[in-house]
This record gives sequence, C-alpha cells and structure tokens, in this order.
Amino acid sequence: MKRLSHNYFLLIILVTIAAKSNAQTFHMNALDAYWEMTETLKKGDSLSQKTWENFLNLEPNQIYIKNQGFDKDYLERLRRSIQVVYMPQNAEILKKRVLAIEKDPSTYWLTYKVYVYKIHEKELKDFQQKLVSPDYLSQIYKNSFSWLPKYLQKKDDTVNIYLLGIENDAIAGSGTVIATLWNLYNADKIQTGALLGHEMHHVLRKPFHFNVEKQDEGIMYFLNAVLNEGTADMIDKPTNIANQNTLPFGLGLTDFLIPQADSIVTQVNKDIVAMKKSSGKNFKTEKDYRNLIQWTSGHKPGYFMADIIVRNGYRNQLLENIQNPFKFIYLYNKAANKDSKNPPVFTDDAIKYIKMMEKKYWYTKSN
Repeated sequence: MKRLSHNYFLLIILVTIAAKSNAQTFHMNALDAYWEMTETLKKGDSLSQKTWENFLNLEPNQIYIKNQGFDKDYLERLRRSIQVVYMPQNAEILKKRVLAIEKDPSTYWLTYKVYVYKIHEKELKDFQQKLVSPDYLSQIYKNSFSWLPKYLQKKDDTVNIYLLGIENDAIAGSGTVIATLWNLYNADKIQTGALLGHEMHHVLRKPFHFNVEKQDEGIMYFLNAVLNEGTADMIDKPTNIANQNTLPFGLGLTDFLIPQADSIVTQVNKDIVAMKKSSGKNFKTEKDYRNLIQWTSGHKPGYFMADIIVRNGYRNQLLENIQNPFKFIYLYNKAANKDSKNPPVFTDDAIKYIKMMEKKYWYTKSN
C-alpha cells in the first residue's frame, strides 16, 4: 500500500516555523495536514507509524498532546480509530461501531471523535475558510475584552492561534491558543468567537506568578486556577449551558462544571483551616488539589464561584481585581453570603489564612 509523503510533513513544519514571524493569523498547518492524511486513507492506504509520528510531531499537535497527557497507548488507539473511520476496507467494522455510537457515543469514544470529522467534513472545511476574516479575529477580541478591565484590553498580535483536526477541546498558555476544529465549529454555532475569546482571555489577563513556599504551592495552585478559568468561563459557559440540549455529545458542559463544585469549596475551606491551625505544616500538594478539582484546570469550581459572584452584583469588582486570586475568594464569600441558594462559604479562619497569604505573596508577583 502507498504511504503518505514524508516531505509533505517536512514542508508543514517549515511553514509553521516561518508563520511565527508573521502578523497574527490562524495557523492551519496541522489541520490541513490532517485533511491531507485522511484523503490518502480514503483511497485505501494505511496510516504508517512513521507518517503518524510525523503528524503528531507538528508543533501544535505536540503542545496539545503534552497538555492533555496523552500517552503512547492512547495515541496508538487514536491512529487505529482513524484507520477504521477512513479506510474503505474497514467499512463493516465502522458500520457496527456507528450503530453502537448512535445509541451511546461513549461506547466507541475514540471512533466517535474521529467519525464526526469525517461525516461533517464539508461543513468543517467551509467553516475553516471563514476563520481567515479580520472580522472574526475582531470578534474574538471583543469577547475577551468583555471580561477584562480597560487597562488589559489590548490586542496581542504575537499570540499564535492554531487549529487542529483531532480531538474536541481548546487550550491556551505561553502566547499560544489552540482549538480543535470540531469544538470550535459547534461553539461558534451558539456564540461566535466565544470559545477562542475564552482562550485568548487566559493570555490577555496576564496572570501573575508568585514566589511560593513549598507548603503553599498546593493552595496557591487552587487560588490561581479557579480565578483563571472561572473568569474566562463567564465569556462562553453561560451560553453553553443554555444550549446544553442542542450541542453534540461531549460538548455540553453542565455536568463538567456544576456537580460537586459546592463540595469542593467545602473541602478547600477545611484544608485551609487545617493549614492555619498547624501553622502551615498540615498542607495539601498541587497534585492533591488537581485531584480535588477533578483535573478540570479550575473550571470546577471556578465557574460555580464566578457565577455566584456575578449574579449577586459583584461583576465590576471582579473585573477590577481580575489578576488577584485572593480578591476572588473574598468576592466569592461576599456573594455567597447574599446568595439565595445558600452556597458554601469560607469560614473566618480560612479567610484569615488567605489574608495572611495575600500579605505574604502579593508583593512577590511578576508577569
């Protein structure tokens, strides 16, 4: 069987590197590489390990893979799923899987995530072409600016925006924004530019970094994470939740954001009180807090907390302090004390410890 040209992927890598020196735009290299790869599979060619590795080694794919923690086993299963979906000699296998997927997509989750790119290829490619419009980039910034104070409402054309043809998520960090096309396509159906506005917000908010002592690393991770995701979530998550029943499987986020968020706040309060009583000796690590927030990067309970702050009238105060993770907790407590749903609050002992940490670390901050 034929193999995809390795020279093609070398060209993609060179174009990706060269694009970094240009004005801000969408980098479609990894996405176009995906379409090219699948076209050959449609003709019956297999996806060789070498070709697959070259594809995965494209810079945006590498960034995304590392962020998501995909191991070799997962990536190999993804390669095989792509072959099942696109190679005509696997049509009978795919047919059986699709019957199961139509009842419950989670039964063949990887196959489903690849299959949607195949059956919606025309719509996705049409959507891809629309993204090059300057108006679309302006809409992204408009969404980001809606949740930034005036002094942070500055465009940054050094930010690289990459699109991928695998998976269904979006990430941002270190001057890079990455979105998978399936996720972006569906998010834009309900709110144009909101998903990328959310991701761009992570960059434009210019979060501070702190010189933190070991015993405080865990709780500081939590404070920064809920502020970072909670405020950005105000851009796109209310619309997502309102359209929960119209979004494709896996893209509605109510179950991702809400369940157990209140119990997480309650547990964090207990952890902080334990730190105060032990003078910091009884502490939780960053990994402990990542486990507690269910590896959501802070979406849970960040959205829950920010939503309570906003609906109780403290939106402007949150905007004014959008870089201050300590203020986020104080505003949450004020709002929670007013809220008719009686969400959990941080106790006086917990607030005293957070104030001590603010005094200790706020002046060590740096961008």
